[in-house]
Amino acid sequence: MIKRLLSRAVPEEEWPVWGLPLAILAGFLISGLLFYLFYFGPGIRDLQGLAYAPSDSEERVRIEVGGTLFSVPAHYTRNGRTRRGGTLAHASLHALLPTLNAWRKDRADGFLDTGIASNLLTVNIRAATRNLPDQRVFNAIYRPYIAGSGQVNDDGLQGYNFRSDSPYGQKQIFRGLKTGSAAEREIPPLFVCDVTQHENPTCESRFNLGNSAQVSYVFKRIHLAQWENIDRNVREMIRNFRAEARRQN
Repeated sequence: MIKRLLSRAVPEEEWPVWGLPLAILAGFLISGLLFYLFYFGPGIRDLQGLAYAPSDSEERVRIEVGGTLFSVPAHYTRNGRTRRGGTLAHASLHALLPTLNAWRKDRADGFLDTGIASNLLTVNIRAATRNLPDQRVFNAIYRPYIAGSGQVNDDGLQGYNFRSDSPYGQKQIFRGLKTGSAAEREIPPLFVCDVTQHENPTCESRFNLGNSAQVSYVFKRIHLAQWENIDRNVREMIRNFRAEARRQN
């Protein structure tokens, strides 16, 4: 019967007649596979190793960013690309405040929490050409957009508002009035934060590593009062990663 039906559409000399149903079946299977991969399969970021994929391994990964070497325990890395090691343009790390705990299965929920009170701190190390010394960043980049004078807060921060028509109109900037050595007081950390009216405000700070790499870290604004402890711990963590890389040479 099938042969009789197909013979009306396919000349007998072009048989075997099973070629047509097989082609239709193959097309159906291929389209189904493509549909599955598109909606449920790995995306471009997964294939590139950039998707969020934490690890609980303590094995160290040796990476180089902007000519600076680091030896990073794998459980501080946020994705597979960073864990591949080698020379990178960008390394992505994470930890939990207040003591910068690394990822573990029993802490997984804390690392997935992105709410207003989240303890997640993300750290990015990028290759970057140093255009300005740290001491000049505030005056050269931010001060032209500041409205009014700064106000010193009880938490040891001097806060400034940006002009509403500036690129930072929905943000504020804070300078840390650090104690400690003369060198530490000379380069106070800067924190650019979303205004408190923002639905989920965060703060970001940056510092240079030599002339070719830069570290930035982001945390929720609710933790800003602990700025000095956060900044000290992040810098110490980065110093340890660099020191361990030098010991491995």
